[in-house]
Amino acid sequence: MLKKKSTYKFRESNSLAFLKEIDIFAEFEEDTLRRISEFATVLNFQDGETILLAGDIRRALFFVVRGQAKVLSDGKNFRETILNILGIGDFFGEIPLFRKEGKTNLSVKAEGECSVLIFKGKDFLRELEENPCLSHSFMAAMAQNLSKTYTKLTALSVNTIRGRIVYCLMQFIEELGVRSKDKSGNQITILRNRPTQLQLGEMSGTSRETVNRELSNLVRQGVIELNGKDLILKKELKI
Repeated sequence: MLKKKSTYKFRESNSLAFLKEIDIFAEFEEDTLRRISEFATVLNFQDGETILLAGDIRRALFFVVRGQAKVLSDGKNFRETILNILGIGDFFGEIPLFRKEGKTNLSVKAEGECSVLIFKGKDFLRELEENPCLSHSFMAAMAQNLSKTYTKLTALSVNTIRGRIVYCLMQFIEELGVRSKDKSGNQITILRNRPTQLQLGEMSGTSRETVNRELSNLVRQGVIELNGKDLILKKELKI
């Protein structure tokens, strides 16, 4: 269940800044954002706290606005597994929002300190009906997420253990990596605050030790460099 102790109502001083961090709202006028912020609420969570629990019947849409959150499979019937890591602007809760049976089969927990912007389902659905631009942006975002899910399922189902690890790493680099150049002028990509070996292991269906071994191999091959919490991609990753 949600932690009510850390709830606070959106304030004018930060509502516009938060909403502008979310892609589907980024192009709207400030008057529109200000009106939308009036029915939004923010919750703060500490590392490991549950944001959404499998079986929850509430209809609501959640946007990550600070930190990260991890999407987990329902561990009642099989081993709990990280399905995805969500960053700023990512959303969840859309499936039960549109299903006749408003019930989620996944859990979401904070990965480090995390803040989530929440819309009640009825409020967000009303806004979609009244705002065609928002409806179009939201549908495009859902289609993009669905495409990523299909690609991930295909990659994880047909690849070797090494291939699954590399694929998960490629997803983080493509979504969060920043292109730069090294001292010699060579093109590199920097992934700040890279996923932990445990996260990669859970997402690829293998152990932390196996991930550590594969990352070490990539370092020896000169493909990547590990610098503290950062990962530097020096050569093209190949599955």
